[in-house]
Amino acid sequence: MASWRDTILKNFKPKISRLTLVADPDGLLTEEGMLTAIKDRGFDLIPFDDPIAFRYAYESQYRNRWDHGQKTDLVVVLRSTEPQLNHLPYDLLTGGRPLTFALHQLFPALNYPVLAGLDRGLLDAIDRGYQRLGGERQTERGTKEFVLRHCFRIDPELLVGPVDLLKMLLSLHGRTERLPDSLADYICDQLADNSQLATWPLREIISHRDLFFRFLQEQWGRYLAAQADHDVVCEVPFGHEDVRAYIDTYFIEGWLTPIELEDTGDLPLWTQVGIRHDPRSDTLKRYRRLLGKFTESRLSPRASHREWQEKARLWGELVVLRWECDDSLDEADRVAWREWHEVLEQDFALWMSERYGSLYNLPATTEPVMVHQVARFLARERNRRKLPRVVLVVLDGMALDQWLVLRRCLVEQNAAWRFEESLTFAWVPTLTTVTRQAIFAAEPPLYFPESLATTSRERSHWIRFWEDQGMVRGAVELVTNLQGPEDADLERALGNSRLAVLGLVWNMLDDIMHGMQLQTAGMHDQVRLWARQGHLHRLLTRLVDEGFAVYLTADHGNVTARGVGQPREGVLVETKGQRARVYERREFLEEVAAEFPHSMSWPNPGLPRNCQVLLAGGLTAFTAEGSEIVSHGGISLEEVLVPFVTVTRETA
Repeated sequence: MASWRDTILKNFKPKISRLTLVADPDGLLTEEGMLTAIKDRGFDLIPFDDPIAFRYAYESQYRNRWDHGQKTDLVVVLRSTEPQLNHLPYDLLTGGRPLTFALHQLFPALNYPVLAGLDRGLLDAIDRGYQRLGGERQTERGTKEFVLRHCFRIDPELLVGPVDLLKMLLSLHGRTERLPDSLADYICDQLADNSQLATWPLREIISHRDLFFRFLQEQWGRYLAAQADHDVVCEVPFGHEDVRAYIDTYFIEGWLTPIELEDTGDLPLWTQVGIRHDPRSDTLKRYRRLLGKFTESRLSPRASHREWQEKARLWGELVVLRWECDDSLDEADRVAWREWHEVLEQDFALWMSERYGSLYNLPATTEPVMVHQVARFLARERNRRKLPRVVLVVLDGMALDQWLVLRRCLVEQNAAWRFEESLTFAWVPTLTTVTRQAIFAAEPPLYFPESLATTSRERSHWIRFWEDQGMVRGAVELVTNLQGPEDADLERALGNSRLAVLGLVWNMLDDIMHGMQLQTAGMHDQVRLWARQGHLHRLLTRLVDEGFAVYLTADHGNVTARGVGQPREGVLVETKGQRARVYERREFLEEVAAEFPHSMSWPNPGLPRNCQVLLAGGLTAFTAEGSEIVSHGGISLEEVLVPFVTVTRETA
């Protein structure tokens, strides 16, 4: 039987029509696997979201080619909730082939509102279950139970007590899956009368991974205390045999933190993973176990972006551990690290070459997939949560492992800080002028070709975007080159009584990186020193006290790379990056690529047509042969996947 994807793809055969118009109210064409399949068939896809931005891309990228006799198959997607195409311009309507796809056409027996609230990545699981359903129409309740079983492996009827619920939550959050609000509410309703769970914060721990692990962390201390003092009550059955394996894994992966305990003699052996002993031996043991777990499986070129986000999170933890225990590693450890790092970057580079070009069309519903979606995500959150003031703090050049170092220092300075974290993809090349500018323009680099080599237009981009969202000009500010929490430009911005949206760029980490001589270990030491001086802590405190909802991200990360020589191209190159070179003409790129056979010609998705990018291969750099530098511009995991963090402070 054909899958839901096959049902749609049969309409996409090359050379039927150079222009296809699709009404897609449910975002079916922007599902990751669907985007890749359409692209593999030779079609380009442009969403019709912003009429002005669309017209620019359509005229410059496609009409111009067609006028010169070039053949391309273009799909224009209208993602409006209305399943009609009459919102499209007249010239498209008269020249295009119209199609409409919707969830209720694919799965008519299931409740549409329930399906509409799901991540489109779940449709494969829905489809597999639907083909066994036999066409029997389901109620809203029946559809919710169907989705819980087939997509999340949850049967509410089996959640009888604390052990059942805990196993379900450990499995759910371990897969980094998020239940839609409607399903979380349904489970809470089913458990509402269960007296064994009366004191559990059900809604919070079911819906939010960070709140669940915070709950576990608090209860872990009570559990250990209860082993010695039976008057202490712990609500979580950590000691159950079906729970212990999960707990061991979450301490290793960093979701839970071991605690200090004076007397551990009477505690079971399995609890030792959650207790601090000797810091050096604990770190080394955890590093070796996590590396062993990390290397158990490799991701394929067809893996989803979410799988790579989770892989990057674990890698960030490993990078921090690796350099914390550097003095304790033997030669076998060091060789294993170097070899596996090379393998990881090879796998990621292959995935990037095949799947990256589809990412910027993915919807940013629960979190921004790419950095240019951050501003639009903030605008939606501002409207949804009715936030009076919003600030975006961009820590230029901050890699995930450096954020983990910063986060630990911030919690040491104030345990009330709370961080809801995800990862977002930077633009390639991962150069500041490209990817940071995309953050403030809220568009792919394709839409700002004139300023691709400068950051001078970031302020105008930022103000224009928020004006398009209905903000008045005087209510929006951007402060770049921030010097610290007492910066004079910051003071002037905060002194604006009408201020509602603020953007901040702090270059400190990027400055540390470009002056770094001691590679990753030196970066961590300098980041840790800067953090412990309290500058970031004071800034975040000030912003929260001023009533801002605080979001934090980076434009790109960085990686340690080995020099393989410097190209001698003179004025032929537009941008001379150490990990990326940008040319206007293809023949200039090819000349340098021939000189450096391990370099990589980037396919340039989302970039202007005259932007030709050559990347240094693997973990190499276009710099003096044999030298080691910390840099950015390429497509390593550390450069591309950067943190996106919602920062809050818990009140007493």
